[in-house]
Amino acid sequence: MKLKVTEFGAGEQLVVFVHGALGSGRSFDRVAALLDDEFRILYYDRRGYGENAQAAVGGPVGVDTHIDDLIEILDGRHAVVIGHSFGGLTTLGAAVRAPELVDALGAYETSMAWSPGWDDTVMRGVLAGPDPADAGLRLMLGERYDRMDDDERARRLVDAAAFAAEERSIRDRPPLYDVSEIRAPLVFGRSDPAVMPSVAAYLEENVPTMEIMELPGAGHHAHRSDPEGFARLTRRASELAASR
Repeated sequence: MKLKVTEFGAGEQLVVFVHGALGSGRSFDRVAALLDDEFRILYYDRRGYGENAQAAVGGPVGVDTHIDDLIEILDGRHAVVIGHSFGGLTTLGAAVRAPELVDALGAYETSMAWSPGWDDTVMRGVLAGPDPADAGLRLMLGERYDRMDDDERARRLVDAAAFAAEERSIRDRPPLYDVSEIRAPLVFGRSDPAVMPSVAAYLEENVPTMEIMELPGAGHHAHRSDPEGFARLTRRASELAASR
């Protein structure tokens, strides 16, 4: 089933945004509004989420399928691909599998369960429980979980099932891919030097084209809380693509 995408804007450079767990393509609206006179913008709900929830035929899918979907969406076009949180695993994977299409990439606060030093205790506890989708929703939404009514909780549990499946798909197996094979410039964004230091160190050691951009105070959802900063990260990735 072909995924629904949203594409608009001007400019020769295509920028593709990939959302994180429990997110949506439209979560990048405020960032896109700052960039749509500079770039061609594309975003979408990943398979199993939102508009593309029904595209997960046979149930929620793993990250390998998300990577394949991104490459299919590119459809032979070069792009700068920017992923938020879990979406960054998709962008990095596309850079490994289809290096000829990815001119540069960004990953904002993307965790890597296989990176040395990563503490995976919390997520493994979620996945080992009797209802990983519900536990994952509680973990991600915090106090907001208790404020939802039954209808909203039921809707969000559809996304939470997708979240649990993709998180499970990167564990108890060899690493998804070898990040040292990434040749495209990479901008790793985070809100503070104390956030994901083991991931940043792992990428710095293995990806020679990698640089870090910090958005102080932006928090994990910088594309919502600091769209100007997230747009700056996107522009930096585009600048690096142009300098290759």
